[in-house]
Amino acid sequence: MPAYRIIGTGPQTIVLLHGFCENSTCFNEQVLFLKEHYRVVCIDLPGFGNAGAVKAKSMEDMADYVYEAMVSIKLIKPVLFGHSMGGYVALALAKKYADTLSGVGLIHSTASADTEERIQKRKQAMAFIKGNGTEAYVKSFIPPLFHLQYVNHNRVEELINEAKKIPPDALISALEAMCSRPDSIAWLKETQLPVCFIAGSSDELIQASQLAEQATLCKRSAFYLLKSSAHMGMIEEAEQCSQYIADFCTTISKYQ
Repeated sequence: MPAYRIIGTGPQTIVLLHGFCENSTCFNEQVLFLKEHYRVVCIDLPGFGNAGAVKAKSMEDMADYVYEAMVSIKLIKPVLFGHSMGGYVALALAKKYADTLSGVGLIHSTASADTEERIQKRKQAMAFIKGNGTEAYVKSFIPPLFHLQYVNHNRVEELINEAKKIPPDALISALEAMCSRPDSIAWLKETQLPVCFIAGSSDELIQASQLAEQATLCKRSAFYLLKSSAHMGMIEEAEQCSQYIADFCTTISKYQ
């Protein structure tokens, strides 16, 4: 049974998918902002949070898991947002179940497949986790995701403490799934779904210029820039990120 929580009772539903080394609590600030006007569904992806015992070998497996949650909740045309790895899951779901969505949002996430360099870095991470375990890995992985001014923020330590609970095999499975995910650029060009891109100006993992270029490929898209964020804008600029999510959903509702 998928692990999720539902907050709010608005007429429009937003589904939020967390990234790698995270769980659905990474969106706590967005939930507080959005719950007055939207029904917000936060889902723990396989291997993470309260879904720790669930196994998934690919982004498609994770997408099927999210789709199962959507069906069990009886969601009708939600807007699906994903942060980083969650964006890869959102793309996999949108490619397979496009008719079930109103739109897709990529938060610090890309439609491009991994480069060979990125694949090698993920393989190095797998080897490190096998040799040193979860705690040592997340302590080194999480802080650099933030802009320097946020490194000592309480939420960074909270994320690390939550991530310590993730089983090593779940981290390794997720890394393998990200390595093997297909490129989705062609899908961006073909889809009729509106696509939202939220980028961080200081994001070294997924550069804002890359996402701005991808936005130009879509038939309907919106590009938003978080000017004081690296890769964790939903925490670094929580209110602004939440406002961008709401703005995109408002735009979509005008066309329905």
